[in-house]
Amino acid sequence: MSREIRGTDFKFTVDTSHGLNKDGFIAIGTESIVYKGLKTANEGGLQFSCVLKFKPRYVQSGSEVIDRLKKFKEEELTIFDDLQECRSIVRIFDVIEDLGDFSMPCEHIASKVINRDGYFCVVEEYIDGWSLEEYCREESWKLRKAQQLENGLSRVINYHDYPEEERQRIDLSYKNYANIIKYQGEIIQFMINLCEILEFVTEKKNILHLDIKPENVMVTKYGRELVLIDFGRAKRITKADRFARVKMAPANYSGKETVERMFQYGTLGYAAPECYTEAADGSEFPFRQPLEKGKMSIESDIFSFGATFWECLNIFELVTGNKWFSGESHDFYKANFLSDEAYCDRDLSLTSIHYHKKLENIIRTCTKARTTHYLEEDNREFYHSYSELKKDIEDARNSAPTIVRAENIKVRNAFGMFGVTMAVATAFLLMIFLYRLVGYGVAMDKWDSLMSGYNVTRFYKLDTISTDLMKTAPGSKQESTYNMISEFTYQDGDIDDKEAALLVKLLKKMNSREHLGEHIDEMMMHGNQKNFREISSEIMTLEPETESDGYRIAKAIYNTEVGRTDYIEAYELLDRYKDDSRFSNAVIKLRNVLDNDETIRMLADYKGIERSEIQQHLAEIGG
Repeated sequence: MSREIRGTDFKFTVDTSHGLNKDGFIAIGTESIVYKGLKTANEGGLQFSCVLKFKPRYVQSGSEVIDRLKKFKEEELTIFDDLQECRSIVRIFDVIEDLGDFSMPCEHIASKVINRDGYFCVVEEYIDGWSLEEYCREESWKLRKAQQLENGLSRVINYHDYPEEERQRIDLSYKNYANIIKYQGEIIQFMINLCEILEFVTEKKNILHLDIKPENVMVTKYGRELVLIDFGRAKRITKADRFARVKMAPANYSGKETVERMFQYGTLGYAAPECYTEAADGSEFPFRQPLEKGKMSIESDIFSFGATFWECLNIFELVTGNKWFSGESHDFYKANFLSDEAYCDRDLSLTSIHYHKKLENIIRTCTKARTTHYLEEDNREFYHSYSELKKDIEDARNSAPTIVRAENIKVRNAFGMFGVTMAVATAFLLMIFLYRLVGYGVAMDKWDSLMSGYNVTRFYKLDTISTDLMKTAPGSKQESTYNMISEFTYQDGDIDDKEAALLVKLLKKMNSREHLGEHIDEMMMHGNQKNFREISSEIMTLEPETESDGYRIAKAIYNTEVGRTDYIEAYELLDRYKDDSRFSNAVIKLRNVLDNDETIRMLADYKGIERSEIQQHLAEIGG
C-alpha cells in the first residue's frame, strides 16, 4: 500500500504537517473528505500546496444508487471548466479516477479507510487563508483558537472555555464602537465582492451555486480577497429557463439528517425554503410558504447569500452568552431555526446596535419569506439579480458611518498664526507633496506584499494597488511604475479584457504619451484571442491616436467587429501583418472577423476575384 497518488503530470501526497492532529485533515462535508496535499512533478522537483478532495464513487439517495464519478465528470467538471477564467473561483488541477495502491486510514468515515475501492480524488488549488466563518470568528473576534498540547498536537478551544480575563477583554472589544464600524466595513466589502463573483457565475455563465455558506467562501490571507469554492451542488440554467429543478427523496424532519436522507438541497440553515424536500414518516414540513419544492433559482442563492452574511454579523456568544453556536452549526440551526418565524426575514436585533439599518434591510430582503409572486422579476420586495443587490450594498457602504478623527490643534493654530489664505495654500501644497511621498511608499509596500506571496487568487488586488501606485507616483516614476505593473500582468500569459481595461486605465493616468504606442503594441501582443473585441474597444478610448502597429490592428478589429465598417482596409491590413509573429493572436482574431460569407462576397467584388480565392487566402493566415 502507498501514501502517494499519481496523476497525469504530478504525484500527490497528504501534507502531514497540516492540521491539529498533523494528519492533513481539513474538513468533511456531504460531498467529500478534504485534506491538504502536496503536489510534485512526476520527475521530482519543488513541492506545491494543493487540496485533495476524496469523493465516494457511489452514493445512496433513497433507493437510488448514484455513480458519483460519472456525475462529477458530466456536470461539475464542465461547470468548473466554464468558470476557470474567473480568478475568484477555485481551480481544479486534476481528477484522479483510480487511486491505484493508495490507502489511508480515516476516522471520519464509516469504512475507516480511503482507497481505490470507495473513492476518487479531485485535486484543487489550495487557498492560503480562512473560510469566511473562520475569518469572522477566529481572525476578527478571536472566539476560537488552537492550543498546543504536550505531544506536539493541538486542540481547539472556544470563547466559553477562555479564562475570565480573556473573555472580558473580547467583550470590551466587541462593545467598542470603532471596532464594530471597522468590522462592518469589512463585511460590506466582502458582500460586494461576493456579489461580483456570483454576478459572473450566474448572470454571465448561467450557473447556480446552490450551496453558498460561510464555509464555501474563502478569504485569502494576503489581500483579503474572496474565492468561491465547492460547486458540488451547482446546476446550469438558461436565459429561457432560469430554474433548476431537483427531485429529492422525502425526509423525516423529526429524525436525524443523514447523507442518504438530506432535509435540503444545499446546507441546513443557509438553503432557501424551496430547497427543502417533502416530509416523510408523518413528520411536518417546516415551512408554510407558497413555494414549489425543488424549484431553485437565483433567488435561492440570494437567500443563502443573506443567510451567510447574517451569520457573519451575528456573533451569538458575545451578545447572548449562548454556548450553542460554539459547537456544530448544523445542530444549532436544526434546533432553533426550522420554522417560518425564525428561518426567514432575518434581522440584526440580537447583535450590535451600531450596525447600519440599511445593512439589516438588505439581509431581511435577501432572506424574505416566500410569497405567491416572489419569483416575478417586477416584484420589488425581493432581489432578482446581483446587480440590484450590489447597488443596495454600495448605497449602504456609502451612507454608513466612519470613524471621525479628532481636530488637529497644531493645524488650527497654524491658521491663526499665518492667516487663513496662506495656511490653506500651504497646507494644500504640503498635503499634495506628503500624499505623493507617503502614498507611493505605502502603495509600494502593498505591491511588495502582493509579490511576496503571489498566487492567482490574489490577482484582483492588482487593480486597487496598481491604481494607487499610479495615482501617487511622481511624474519621473510613472513610466517605470507602469512597466513594473504591466510586466507582472503579462507574466501569466495572455491578458483578458479586465486586465486590458486596467492597463488602459493606468495609461490614462500618465502625464506623458511618449511611449503610448509601445504600450499598446505590448497589449496587442499579449491579448487573449477570445477577448480582442473588448481589448480593442478599451484601446480605442485612449488619446491621442498613434501610428503603432498594435494600434492599427486594434482599430481594424474594433471597426469591423464593433463598428461593422472598413472591411476593405482591415483586409489590406491583415495582408500586411499576416506574417508578423508578434501579433499572431490578434491577426487570427482579425481573420476570423472577416471570415464570413457576407464579408468575403464584399471583398471578392472589390478585388474582382472569385470568393474561393478570398477564402483560400484567409485559410492560409495563421494556419
